[in-house]
Amino acid sequence: MTTEINEAVREATETLRPTGTARKRSIAAFFSLLQYDLSTLWSSWVVRFWFLLTIIGAVSAVLLARNYSDQTSFFISWALVLYSGLGSFVALIVSASAVSAERSFLGVAIISRGIAPTPYLLAKLCSRAITILGMFLFVMVPTMFIVQTQGLTNDMTTSGMLLALAYWSLMLTVLVFLGITVSVMFTNTLLGVTVLGVFWYLGLMLLAAAYAGDLTVDGVLGGLPLVLQGKSRMVEISTILIIGGIPLLVLPFIATRIVNSRDM
Repeated sequence: MTTEINEAVREATETLRPTGTARKRSIAAFFSLLQYDLSTLWSSWVVRFWFLLTIIGAVSAVLLARNYSDQTSFFISWALVLYSGLGSFVALIVSASAVSAERSFLGVAIISRGIAPTPYLLAKLCSRAITILGMFLFVMVPTMFIVQTQGLTNDMTTSGMLLALAYWSLMLTVLVFLGITVSVMFTNTLLGVTVLGVFWYLGLMLLAAAYAGDLTVDGVLGGLPLVLQGKSRMVEISTILIIGGIPLLVLPFIATRIVNSRDM
């Protein structure tokens, strides 16, 4: 496996030339590595299997909304809750293994070819975020609008749906950035995945316990149906966006600093 990945990295970077400024070489390296990592991710059976499951889940949500009189916000809220639980696991695996799985040959395959650690890490951040968000939005955006138009009892607004999509996109991106940072910190992939998984799912459980009204099928959704109904307050929106935006700004700097300070 190491030999195959090493050869793939070589092919992805063989177009780089020693001429030109360091910035141009870094940009060229970033796009080469980004393209390579995206192609590697989309050929992964984990990504393909999860993408197939999300499509099956989306079709199920549409069929339920068309045949049952429950409010559409109820179906989509449960779809988002299930995605936050199961989809987080896939995002966690994909991101937390991004760097640590390649650490054994990273120095020879990348650094020796004149590519600095920074463009390599940024390519990982972008490719993993694009993949995770791409799968989520590709399935959830049409699903929400189909349920809105074809559901028997629609109570969702377009602004509410877009806000919910923004919340979940922010959450998944933060998880990806956390995973990449953990992958840089821990040389052992299994240890990194375990540590991040424990903290992430503990956080999700605490969040659910704080906002869930009770343990009924409606109560565990908390205020998510209200978000889909467009009843969120501006102060809540601003608070969530600020809390989620801070890690997106801080984590790349932390990961970059760590990866540049270590011997590959």
